[in-house]
Amino acid sequence: MTAIAELPHRALVRLTGPDWASFLKGLCTAHIDRIAAAALSGEDRLYYGAFLRPQGKMYADCIIKAVAPEEVWLDVPLSARDELLAKLNMYRLRARVTIEPLERAVFVAFGDTLPAGFSPDARGDIIAAGFGFAYGEHHATTDAAAWAEFRMARSLSDPGHDFGKDELYAIDANLDVLDAIDFHKGCYVGQELTSRMKRRGQIKNRILGYVASLPHPAGAEVLKGELRAGETLGQAGAFGLGLMRLDRMDGDLQTSSGTLKLNIAPWLAEIVHTK
Repeated sequence: MTAIAELPHRALVRLTGPDWASFLKGLCTAHIDRIAAAALSGEDRLYYGAFLRPQGKMYADCIIKAVAPEEVWLDVPLSARDELLAKLNMYRLRARVTIEPLERAVFVAFGDTLPAGFSPDARGDIIAAGFGFAYGEHHATTDAAAWAEFRMARSLSDPGHDFGKDELYAIDANLDVLDAIDFHKGCYVGQELTSRMKRRGQIKNRILGYVASLPHPAGAEVLKGELRAGETLGQAGAFGLGLMRLDRMDGDLQTSSGTLKLNIAPWLAEIVHTK
């Protein structure tokens, strides 16, 4: 059965004009050429990316919807939207693009066939669980906690909700595995460190799922014996997410609230176990 939830912690930015693609290409990690082709073809599909600091930390993720050849919408954390608007307008210079907030509610559908008006998210193919988003007036059938449980069971994080600005690198949040980083295009803000982490294999931490019989509050230190193994980011039902050290995943893990067991999603299993 398909569930629909409203996500009040997400918000929209609209870009219009003939230069939106070349403009975003130097600022966003996403495969912008792929999205521009979707805009021309009318493909109804959502793509994923992020905006980084020059030092590589992520301050906003973005779900990108190509609305028309000269219009795209960015679905970003509400907590980051004002800053993103200011930065995009600062970088605009002579680019023929208009950047503005778009006041529409954000809805997610998950669990079964997408209802009319919802666009499929390309990440669904990677995590083997379809979901999609719609913007405007829809009827919610559940709450955001149910969406959190759905995605946490599949090790999928929600930046701006599970962690804040400037806390993690994009690869920490598995954006490389989610095909949200174009490693072959030219420079973008934060590209140098992101590329070096991937190229040299300097990846020490990743967001991983866990299961627990008791709730563990966000920010709890995870220990393997007396050694720090990570930190919890949040939990919904029995499923949670933590930023975990890849060299301390085996054995019993615990926080001050009790024990937990890692729940490595299939889409992350190979890359995690080869590190």
